[in-house]
Amino acid sequence: MEGSYYLTTAYLGMIVGLAIWTWTVVTRSRSIELRLAAVESTVGVEASDADSLAPQSTNIANQDATD
Repeated sequence: MEGSYYLTTAYLGMIVGLAIWTWTVVTRSRSIELRLAAVESTVGVEASDADSLAPQSTNIANQDATD
């Protein structure tokens, strides 16, 4: 029976570890989304416009790098 207790403890530990990791990732994701929204509102860019601006900024960066 000792092996069963050890295995049960190990499985519960893994479940708790995964729960803590998941909570940490979700918390960081929410924090990043809030920070991104704050930057977008400061710059005056709507979230729907951000996709159309991204290729333009990479094109400008590529032109600056080759000049």
